Amino acid sequence: MADDGLAQIIGDLYPYGKTTKAYRRVPAEPVDHAALLAEIAAMAHAEDAIGDSGTVSGSLYCGDHEHYHFLGEVFDLYSHANALQRDMYPSATKFEGEIIAMTSDLLHGTGVGVVTGGGSESLITALYSYREYARATRGVTAPNVVMPVTAHDALDKGAHWMNIEMRHAPLTGAYLADVAAMEALIDDQTIALVGSAGNYAHGLIDPIAEIAALAHSRGIGMHVDGCLGGWLLPWVERLGYEVPLWDFRVPGVTSISADTHKYGYALKGSSVLLYRDKELRKHQYFAFPDWPGGLYLSPGLAGSRSGGILASTWASLVATGESGYLAAAADIMRTAVAVRDGIRDGIPELEVIGDPTFLIAFKPAGDLDIYLVNDALIAQGWRMIALQFPPALHFCVTRPNTAPGLADSFLEALRGAVVYATQHKGQPARSGAVYGFGGTPQGNMMVKTVMVSVLDAMHEVAPGSPAA
Repeated sequence: MADDGLAQIIGDLYPYGKTTKAYRRVPAEPVDHAALLAEIAAMAHAEDAIGDSGTVSGSLYCGDHEHYHFLGEVFDLYSHANALQRDMYPSATKFEGEIIAMTSDLLHGTGVGVVTGGGSESLITALYSYREYARATRGVTAPNVVMPVTAHDALDKGAHWMNIEMRHAPLTGAYLADVAAMEALIDDQTIALVGSAGNYAHGLIDPIAEIAALAHSRGIGMHVDGCLGGWLLPWVERLGYEVPLWDFRVPGVTSISADTHKYGYALKGSSVLLYRDKELRKHQYFAFPDWPGGLYLSPGLAGSRSGGILASTWASLVATGESGYLAAAADIMRTAVAVRDGIRDGIPELEVIGDPTFLIAFKPAGDLDIYLVNDALIAQGWRMIALQFPPALHFCVTRPNTAPGLADSFLEALRGAVVYATQHKGQPARSGAVYGFGGTPQGNMMVKTVMVSVLDAMHEVAPGSPAA
């Protein structure tokens, strides 16, 4: 990537660099509460305007500010509470146990699970449980996990941290996990298989029943990553849409992750990791009786946890109710179907990937540069997610996208973006600069260098900002 392109990306991280004072040290005197709130509110309202417009893919799943305000009030009552200290805050047990129970009921489970801080933590915790279980029951010393290339890369991150080999299986022509290819990667050190419902890239549901049957036949675990679809697909199924079985109704599925902070409409970050039985769950626990500080026990990666997140997540599920979730799912599917069919039937230059439900991924049907399409969409105020391998975009439909007429507006913008990409064929796309370098050792190294620079910038004060 050119230096000016990287500079532009990093510069976009600092929109307040020239308009607000930067605190590089704790101020000598307390800053007035009202002034702080006014500054924070100005930033929040400006940023909310982007998502509230309904032109953003995913990211904001609820969009109802009255709901957010209600959850904020609940959070405020427990914002200071540490869920680790159950003697002081036994309500955390009520909230957590009932969040697990409601999620398990939705997914036809047995009520066994934990609440985590988000989808990545759920996935990484599942890996840890499978590793420890396989070590204890089978003597596995060089663990590996087999999953399709579309499985969430938080699993790769967790595997990297825990010295687990990740074996990536290719996809079928329908962009689903190739079960035969997965089987060929299994050996006596394989601890689990993974499938998605649906996967982040294309929103597709892998053949969970086939993967689970394979896992069962080989005596290994099978995790379903339902972080994205777990709190939506059950309602979609109840509405009469065709959804293949993917939850605990499938024999051989031994764990499922489902994010309550996505289509459960809870605050960030909360997720639920469910197990078929307690025997597997106990291997994620940590208990240490020999510490001078006392008996230490922890259910997972986190020590201290926010009581406010547990309370507000519980409140979100109960306050929304079945009727609320069904109504939201109906609106989401109405919009998603309109977008899917509008692309399939009305934009021949594009091809919908697979047979999606609520997340519509599409790629060029010919030699169109999809990133030029994305450039034109961005210029019109739309924020899609850019994909690679193959180059594509996706629109993850959420409640803010369900406003009347919005699907038609998107399709109109997309048709115009295709015209733009056709007229500017051969020109470099701004939004595709990073993706274009991937796929080779040299290119991947360059991309990693850029990504590290961006991560560095996310953790630094804006250069040139006026000091407070």
